[in-house]
Amino acid sequence: MNRNSKCGFCGIFPKCLQNLATSRSFIAVYGLLGTVQSMAFIYIVVSLTTLEKRFKIPSRTTGIILSGNEISQILSILLIYYGGSGHRPRWIAVGVGCSAISCLVLALPHVIYGPGQDALALTKEHLNSSLLADDLAGRKSNLPTCSNDSRPESCDVDGLTDTSVAPRLLVFFSQFILGIGTTLYYGLGQTYMDDNTKKKNTPMLLGFTFALRTVGPALGFVLGYICLNIYIDPSLHPIIDKKDPRWLGAWWLGWIILGITMAIFAVLLAMFPRELQKSKKSSREDEYLSESEVPLKIGSTRNSKKSEETRRSIQPSLKEFPKTIKRILMNKLLMLNIFSGVFYVLSASSFMNFISKYLEVQFETSPGEGTIITGPLTLLGMVLGFLISGIVIGKFKPSARPLLFWNVIVGLCYFFGQIAFMFLGCGSGTIEGLNFDTLKMNLTTPCNVACNCELVKYAPVCHEATKTTFISACHAGCRSVINDTSFGDCACIPAIVSPSNVKQSASDVVIAGPCKENCFQPYMLFSIVSTFINILGCSGRIGNVLLNYRCVETRDKSLAQGIALLVVSLFALIPGPIIFGAIMDSTCLVWDTSCKNRGNCWFYHRDNFRYYINLTAACMCLVGVFFDLIVCYLSKGIDLYGDNDEVDKKTITSQVHNDLKLNNQEDNSPKQL
Repeated sequence: MNRNSKCGFCGIFPKCLQNLATSRSFIAVYGLLGTVQSMAFIYIVVSLTTLEKRFKIPSRTTGIILSGNEISQILSILLIYYGGSGHRPRWIAVGVGCSAISCLVLALPHVIYGPGQDALALTKEHLNSSLLADDLAGRKSNLPTCSNDSRPESCDVDGLTDTSVAPRLLVFFSQFILGIGTTLYYGLGQTYMDDNTKKKNTPMLLGFTFALRTVGPALGFVLGYICLNIYIDPSLHPIIDKKDPRWLGAWWLGWIILGITMAIFAVLLAMFPRELQKSKKSSREDEYLSESEVPLKIGSTRNSKKSEETRRSIQPSLKEFPKTIKRILMNKLLMLNIFSGVFYVLSASSFMNFISKYLEVQFETSPGEGTIITGPLTLLGMVLGFLISGIVIGKFKPSARPLLFWNVIVGLCYFFGQIAFMFLGCGSGTIEGLNFDTLKMNLTTPCNVACNCELVKYAPVCHEATKTTFISACHAGCRSVINDTSFGDCACIPAIVSPSNVKQSASDVVIAGPCKENCFQPYMLFSIVSTFINILGCSGRIGNVLLNYRCVETRDKSLAQGIALLVVSLFALIPGPIIFGAIMDSTCLVWDTSCKNRGNCWFYHRDNFRYYINLTAACMCLVGVFFDLIVCYLSKGIDLYGDNDEVDKKTITSQVHNDLKLNNQEDNSPKQL
């Protein structure tokens, strides 16, 4: 067996592994790895709001941090160029190793800085009698009650750490490393699979691997649910429940699990050969085609040397790199197809990166619970879309134009879905002192003007009888603490009008946490619409990928994939989170301020948040539909399934068999003396 077709590495090729050097084994490992990669992507999305609260990060800054993933993808395009003609499984393994390191780096901020002052202040261990006495005297703000004494802001080293730039740089660096692994995984893995299987099987295999990768986000949502329902420091006992917006889950725990898992997959991928095993018949044919001459006897030394020389001659060089780039960029159909994807990704980036925040703001869910229903339902739609389209395309093989026109229909459905999301919300949400008409905040009223609430941190309380939410117990004018979560003697409680129109004083007790609305019905409707849209949306993606493969020369296929990733990263994945993060910040009404630094947003204008996000996404989607129409028009005559190649190969194969037969007859004929 050829060394390039053996499983193993470092010169060790165990016999027990050689039967695994098949396309089925690679697709299984590659697909499962995609599951873990997708888990990592979703886990950062699910834990994003927890990271923002822990390190006081505005959404716009979060978008910049997440762009580190895409910046490194641009810089790693050279790796795709060289890896495409090298040992692709080992190049992919290097990328997966980078992903494993990035996960462990992402857990470092917790190891270095711990859970933070705010999280510690909300635990029983730190709420001892002396702290409680300080709170009642107005000297601390852990339990912020009304006090006539001034409360100086504490800006010690621990307080400044919460707004430090160092944790943000660590998260950015981890995303930067992750981008290298993502580029190698997607840029080389799919082309390796396509080159080692029959072209007619590619749609079905792509559908299978896409579906398997789509299972990853579902598991990522589950992992996020489990980890974020554990308090950020599992050894402590919090005094608030998981529905309180100040709750911080163990966001760091999932990264350790994902990092170890990816390291294992990196080792498995490194053992796959440069080329997967083929049948003896296919090997002779490929050998004949690669050398363009009548083959010598199998196993011939001359033949082996010539094959090695041929392989080296096609290795990429820096001299050819600019020519290759120009050839790809001048491919009009490819670039239009890529820019179609750019606007669809831009449209989807609001939900790709901020779905957890969107659900928290619109439907009052907790970080872990918000995505545990919507996530799996949406992903079920994606799996169905990938599988059904892969099977249908593989069986019926529609020509390019009908297949790509389906993408236009899908894009229009996605556009109308975004418009529908503008009207799926849960009330407007109110806080006492906020004027939603003027978007101005007046949190000082005659009932709390002497309470010195200016420096009190966001710690919402609810008056159950009137469903009124206050920024804190101090803003409610409360002067006593009943227990860990209840406050009394509150002077700012609204009066209740009795049936006889006689004003009566309501109960003057408030409890920790904002008042909750019943948002289950609109939340489920949002989840169902998302599922339907994703079934349609994913049914059109395989056609786009096939077009990227078939509209370029075979030698440019790997680099074309890399350039597609580069363009999408440069024009969609990098600016997308920043654009939508800025839009979200523009709707913020209550900011966290620590040591005169503005941190994360605690309360948004819910209606404006929903309108601005979905209207922007719908407009971007409409531009994507326009590009799809042009691609559909120009796609006439494109062979998406390699049928022409198969015909040519059969013709040459017949010649191979005849030549081999003649060679065998000559070898067996009696030699003349």
